[in-house]
Amino acid sequence: MWNAVNHILTSVLPPVLPIRPHPDSQAAPAHGTTAKDPTTGKMDAEGVYKPSITDVIVVKAMLVKGLGIPVELVDSIVELAEYWPHVTAEVSWGDERPNQVHSGPGSENQFLLRTPPLGFPDWGADSTTTYTRTIRPQPPGEDFSTSSFQKLAKSPMTLLAQPCRRVVFTIRSKDQGWGGSYEDQDTYRGSWTWFEAGLERWCKKTQVSSQQEQQQQPSASDESDPKEDDNEDDGQQQQPSLKLEDLSTVIPQVVVDPQDNEFKFNHPLLPEEHVKIQCNKLTEREYITHRVEWSYDDDIDPEDEVAAKKLHEVGRGERTGNGEFVKNMKIGDVVTVWGKARFGGWVNNISSVKVEVYWAV
Repeated sequence: MWNAVNHILTSVLPPVLPIRPHPDSQAAPAHGTTAKDPTTGKMDAEGVYKPSITDVIVVKAMLVKGLGIPVELVDSIVELAEYWPHVTAEVSWGDERPNQVHSGPGSENQFLLRTPPLGFPDWGADSTTTYTRTIRPQPPGEDFSTSSFQKLAKSPMTLLAQPCRRVVFTIRSKDQGWGGSYEDQDTYRGSWTWFEAGLERWCKKTQVSSQQEQQQQPSASDESDPKEDDNEDDGQQQQPSLKLEDLSTVIPQVVVDPQDNEFKFNHPLLPEEHVKIQCNKLTEREYITHRVEWSYDDDIDPEDEVAAKKLHEVGRGERTGNGEFVKNMKIGDVVTVWGKARFGGWVNNISSVKVEVYWAV
């Protein structure tokens, strides 16, 4: 089947076939400041062409109009070829002066990076800090419809509700170089420095979050008309703002702090196995680059103890092999990465983080 697909595509556009990297391949560390892909396609360092949204549209049109292949079959061909556009975000501190996440209250959970919204590769082009700035906690409300995002999209293609196909994390890091049990030395067992994925989303404001915002903002002028304000708010909620400050956090959980009645991120003591990307190898003094790939078609049963153990042995979350995180992502969703450290003396030394998100159009 793949031979037939490959023959059709290579006869149309020979140089642009994507090649899925071998899972054991080691990616080079990120360089420079936080960045994203341009809206045009490009060749990566491994010689793999990364198509843009326009590239995919053109290929589909050529197959349909040039070769007369039915639209449904063209969609299947493009899907099998994994010819998907993607967005990238990365940040680098370097091996010599890494970003350090220390254990202890107030420092052991550090926000590191966010991606452009799924389906919007040119978001945040005016400010690189958009990708690394922590936002204030606010819980998710009612989801916007796919059609709401369609109005904001520059692509003529109809957006899919859940288009994500793959998320690739490339992380270069190490721990403090000592600690842990003797039998766990040079393994990923007993590691207390790790990374977790998060998720942000534009949502319609809930009554609770609106009240919280009103408490934090100055009171309105006595001359203002409450009815006009209500109408304006209703109008703004008809579509996502795509503004950083309006993002809600789906993962990690946002809860109300009972002491000050304000929202806060809830970071459990132990790793969240369904979003744990990778932990550091114990007592390893050299930086290691880990490349972790989550795909929508992953099918490792989280209840399979043997499979879960295999993921654990390589430092991954035991419940990250079922594809649920990727399959449940919606158009406009933002992937985030958090650095973690726990217990006295543990330090997560981070040289670079990169996230690539691929989606179907």
